[in-house]
Amino acid sequence: MIQVLLVEDDAEIARIIKYYLAQEDIFEVTWVNGSERARDVSHNAFDIILMDIMLPDTDGITLCAQLRKWHRCPILFISCLDDSDTIIRALECGGDDYITKPFDTRVLNAKILANYRRSRMEKDGRPDGGFKAGPFTLDYDTQILYKDGKPIPLVAMESRIIAYFIQNPNRYFRPQELYKQIWGKLSYGDNRTVTVHIYNLRKKIELDPSQPRYLKSVWGKGYIFDPEGRVLDEKP
Repeated sequence: MIQVLLVEDDAEIARIIKYYLAQEDIFEVTWVNGSERARDVSHNAFDIILMDIMLPDTDGITLCAQLRKWHRCPILFISCLDDSDTIIRALECGGDDYITKPFDTRVLNAKILANYRRSRMEKDGRPDGGFKAGPFTLDYDTQILYKDGKPIPLVAMESRIIAYFIQNPNRYFRPQELYKQIWGKLSYGDNRTVTVHIYNLRKKIELDPSQPRYLKSVWGKGYIFDPEGRVLDEKP
C-alpha cells in the first residue's frame, strides 16, 4: 500500500480526495486538518504527502519546510491559489509538485503515482561517487551540489533535476519532456513546476541568473545543461 498523508482543513475536499484514492485500492490515506496534527503524525513512514497551502494554524509552505527536515518523500501541494509568487514559494521550500484546485481526480492520481514511482526508482539509481560533470558534483544523499568544491544546498526536486541534467549534458529538453522524464508523467499542459525549479536552480548555480552559462534555454529547442559554461553561440 502507498501511504499518503493528506493535510487539508476542508473536510468535504478531504472526503472527496480520500474517496477517489480509495477506488485505486493501493492507497492508504491518513487525513489531518492542520499543521499541528501533521507534525505529530509525520514522523511515521509516508510515501507521499498532499498538502493544502491555506491551513487554519499555519500556512502549508511553512509546514513543508518543517517536514523537509526529516522527510524525503514527495510533497505535492494542492491549492486554490494560482499566482506565480505562491507557486515559487511552495516549490522553493521543498515541494515537488503543485496542483491547482479544482482538479481532475484522475490527474491527481496520476501525479501521485508518478512521484511515487520516481522516488522509488531513485533509491536504486544513485551512484556511490555522486553525479559529476564539469565543475559540478552532486551528493544526492545530502542534497548538496558542489561547484568548484563550494557547497550549494538544494531542495529535493532541485537535486533530481540537476542529477538528470548532469546525466544528460548538452541535450535540449522542452519543459514537457523534462516533466515526463523527471516526474514520470505528462504535465497536463501546466509546465510552471518545471519553470520555477529551473529558475531557482539558476539563482543557485549561475553567477548571473539572467545570463545563464550552465543551465540555458534556447527558443524553440528548450533547456540545455552545458557543464563547461560556454557562451550560447558556441556549439555544445
